[in-house]
Amino acid sequence: MIKQWIHARFAVTALISIAVFCAVAGARQDGRLEALEIVAYDWMLRSQPRLVLDDNPVVLIKIREQEIQRYGHPLCDKRLALALARLLAYEPRGIGVDIYRDHPVAMCGGNVGEEGLTPEDTDLADVATRTDRVVMIAKPFEDPPIAPPAFLEGSDQIAVPDFPIDHNGVMRRSLIYVSEENQIYYSLSFQLALRYLGGEGVAMEEDPEIPGQIRFGDTSIPRFQSNDGSYIDEDSAGYQFLIDFALGHAGFPAYSLDELYAGEIPNDAIRNKIVLIGTESMTVKDEFFTPLSAGPEKPMLLGVEAHAHMISQLIRFAHGDTQPMRSYQENREIAWIALWCIVGAALGYWNRRLFLTVTLGLLAIGGLTVGCYELLARAVWIPFVPPLLGMLLTAGLVTAYLAVIERAERREVTGLFSRFLRPEVAELIWEKREEFLGPDGRPRSQRITLTSLMSDLQGYTTASESMDPAELMSWINEYMSIMADLVGDYGGVVDDYAGDGIKANFGFPLKSVTDEEIRTDANNAVLCGLAMGRAMRELNESWRKRELPSGRVRVGIFTGPAVVGILGGGKSMKYTTVGDTVNTAARLESFAKDEFSAEEERADWRVLIGDGTMDRLGDGFSTQDIGSHALKGKRDEIRIYRVLRSSETSDVAPPE
Repeated sequence: MIKQWIHARFAVTALISIAVFCAVAGARQDGRLEALEIVAYDWMLRSQPRLVLDDNPVVLIKIREQEIQRYGHPLCDKRLALALARLLAYEPRGIGVDIYRDHPVAMCGGNVGEEGLTPEDTDLADVATRTDRVVMIAKPFEDPPIAPPAFLEGSDQIAVPDFPIDHNGVMRRSLIYVSEENQIYYSLSFQLALRYLGGEGVAMEEDPEIPGQIRFGDTSIPRFQSNDGSYIDEDSAGYQFLIDFALGHAGFPAYSLDELYAGEIPNDAIRNKIVLIGTESMTVKDEFFTPLSAGPEKPMLLGVEAHAHMISQLIRFAHGDTQPMRSYQENREIAWIALWCIVGAALGYWNRRLFLTVTLGLLAIGGLTVGCYELLARAVWIPFVPPLLGMLLTAGLVTAYLAVIERAERREVTGLFSRFLRPEVAELIWEKREEFLGPDGRPRSQRITLTSLMSDLQGYTTASESMDPAELMSWINEYMSIMADLVGDYGGVVDDYAGDGIKANFGFPLKSVTDEEIRTDANNAVLCGLAMGRAMRELNESWRKRELPSGRVRVGIFTGPAVVGILGGGKSMKYTTVGDTVNTAARLESFAKDEFSAEEERADWRVLIGDGTMDRLGDGFSTQDIGSHALKGKRDEIRIYRVLRSSETSDVAPPE
């Protein structure tokens, strides 16, 4: 019972698939695959083609290391005011200052002090408050808090510069706002995107279909949840969304502070755009790891560049050029993983040739990778590692299971014929095992049409009485070896040995189906019988020269239906043929054997066939009709023919 269950391939394959699916889904739910999934997400996001904008709405003003050395750090209020005044003259839609100003910086440091500064436009409070286009940063909810500039207290020109950072130190998400003690603080990128879109008449509003969800234009921005994508219990405080980093590194036009002071920036480079001011310096660190940070150099993204990515993405949301990243519902992700476990099971279950299996496996992996990549390009994040792991584990385990089962079956099947089959026949049986084996893994019983050949060595009994055991065994084995080889040469299979007798089948164990195949079996069996006669003459000549007893071979051949199947049980099993056809061949072999003993002409051999074989012989044989006779154990008479020779050639040769 257990063996039959183990051999129930489909059922066990299904159980393996279910077990692997449960293990993989459970590991994913516990967060054990999160790190690998995030790595795959980063790789796919990084591999996406970079977006190139004809007219980028965001421009950067970078305070470089040499400018920090020249003007000091932090930049004094007067120099910052001058920078804002110069920018406002370009008429941008918004200016974001990514520099904390929680207290005034009166002294202008650096090598030049205040030299070159003009009295006008150097009052930071006056410049920043003359328009609502200027937004500055603060962290009022920190402990201790970083206060906003006093002159902006209570206005909508204050924003938070924070980014949610994953536990591995990588920035992948952006904030729209964060709430603290019932107070909402909007992010710098969101405040500036509002100002840009306000110039186009686009405002932020609540999605009427999803309460609490923000919408820009026709695009609703889903709020990041703690288990979105491949995240497990991630911090989802505030209103977050995933950053696509579509413009890559250096994706925004940038100018230096000195170029701004010198008036070297073209007017159309800033007009009606968003301007961000921030640092690019080794001494003033404001850098972050992102999914773009890969390779030996692992380039980091400046804080001012990170804000630019978020502003650009929000603007593209409003324009309908980009969709927010979203994930499928949990039940659909589970179904997705289950699907690839089934694919892995199919790969393992129909594993027949290594090259084909490897090719199909690589195609499946490629299909999964391309599918996840293309969906990510369409802003859909679905699991990649769990389905890949599920497919590989299922395919590997099913393949291993089937390999063990098939090794046992191969050993059992080929063991039944190991003494008789040529290697190529054994291999052919194994290749066609699905039609040869039953559901229990054992060769199935079936009715076939075959040609049975029975041979007997006359003279064996006399020889056994006159020879010592060693001589006798050497003598009979020489005969058996030659005769068995002839059976194989003519496409037959030795089914059994019985003392000095050989039982052989043609059209077995792989059954012949068509009339042409059955006729070929009959012709091959008769040619084999004639070859046995010729071999017997040659053996007798050799034995006489060695002063050994001679022998005579009788061959009976009959073609008809027979039953093939397992006889015996346990370790004493045999796959053999039984039925009237086999019995008839045996009766033909022993028919009138006393008369044969008295023959002098062609005394070395005799081949008798029944009408079942005669009806299927071609024209290449010379036969003698010896009439209809009732054979022992048979009720009806059969017509018997003696095969004299093959008329095509005097030498009996194996068929091509």
